Amino acid sequence: MTRTKLLSSDPNSLDNLFVSDQFHEVLSPLLEPDTGTDTAKIDRLLYDLGCLTNGTSSNTKMRVLLSSFLLQAQRLEDRVNRKGGELIIGWPHDEAYWRVRSKVGYKVAIKLREALIKHGWITHKVGAKINLHDGEGNCHGYLIADFVLSKGYGINFQSSDMVYATKTSALKTKVDNEEIDQSTKSIWTLWKQKPLTYRSQKMWQAQRTFSNKELTRGGRFYGAWTNMRQVERLKCTIDDQPVAEVDVSAMYLTLLCCITGHIPFTTRFKDPYAIEGIHRDEVKAVIKSAIGGGTSNQRQPSKGIKDAGITQKRLSEIRRVIIPRFMCLEALQKGVMDSEALAIHETEIMMRLVERLQQPIFILHDCLICPQDGALQVGNELQKEYVNYCREQEWTPLAPAFSIECDGQEKRLISGRRNP
Repeated sequence: MTRTKLLSSDPNSLDNLFVSDQFHEVLSPLLEPDTGTDTAKIDRLLYDLGCLTNGTSSNTKMRVLLSSFLLQAQRLEDRVNRKGGELIIGWPHDEAYWRVRSKVGYKVAIKLREALIKHGWITHKVGAKINLHDGEGNCHGYLIADFVLSKGYGINFQSSDMVYATKTSALKTKVDNEEIDQSTKSIWTLWKQKPLTYRSQKMWQAQRTFSNKELTRGGRFYGAWTNMRQVERLKCTIDDQPVAEVDVSAMYLTLLCCITGHIPFTTRFKDPYAIEGIHRDEVKAVIKSAIGGGTSNQRQPSKGIKDAGITQKRLSEIRRVIIPRFMCLEALQKGVMDSEALAIHETEIMMRLVERLQQPIFILHDCLICPQDGALQVGNELQKEYVNYCREQEWTPLAPAFSIECDGQEKRLISGRRNP
């Protein structure tokens, strides 16, 4: 599911934000036509909608938004075919969402939405759920007409230059930080040379997203591939070669262990969540909830804990085992040492590896997508980068465990090591 942070419509408030999780796709300006032929096809559709003008800049923005809409409609079609439901796309009505995310802008979003409604491509179906400024939310649901789906068939797309390199949910304007922008764009340049490709889509841009004005919290990459299901990502190619995902096992927990120096793992370990007598999924759910909330004193089941089927009584039983074993959790502090604080270190390690190797390696949070035949080498290099980063930060170093997953193959687990 696409989780998109949308801002309050109150321009004086930086605190009122929410995550729109009622829609499986929220329109986001990510793509543009790949070739001149594809551009001509999109322009024909824009002409039919009455959205093609004499302004070069305006047409470029329209192409990005319509391309993104058509591809996300196809994603919804795939989901409906698998799980049922309706073709409902979330469409943000808030100006700030469009202003901080890309160069497309609010006026273009309004114009295209009104044209799609006028010509019967979409109809308003779901009002915004969350009550914000003036008693109204800002992400509405629109039902996509069945005839729209075929309009995107046969059109190839690529990442769009209209997306800003950096954004933050704590500002209502474009982020102005040249150093961070340039580091992100340098990686985009590398990715563009050999894009991550899925069907008719070439992907090479992902926006780096922070959660505070100082750009010291969050900082993960979000792009087209981060919103895909794993089964789809594993069918991607890089330079016509099949891909693999190299995934650090329990990245946040491992980072927290290194930061605090409390490392409960054996000399060699494959699963940081492994505790005898407790199911791995239960351990993972409780630890992830604690790190996400920034507290080890979580006595009431959170949504993640409930989704794992853990009752309050079972939570108490698990905590009695977990807290003494993972002493690193005692260092958690909401807003200071939590998942958003750890994300900065996670992303920095991944970026350093990509920059050092200068290979087509795509970042997916605590995971790297790379050509299949080089996956083990990438994982080994990731361990080295992690160890070097820990030493630079003067933390207790270890080489993290990681897994390798490929389409149609069994997951491969690679051990981590203490005292690397």
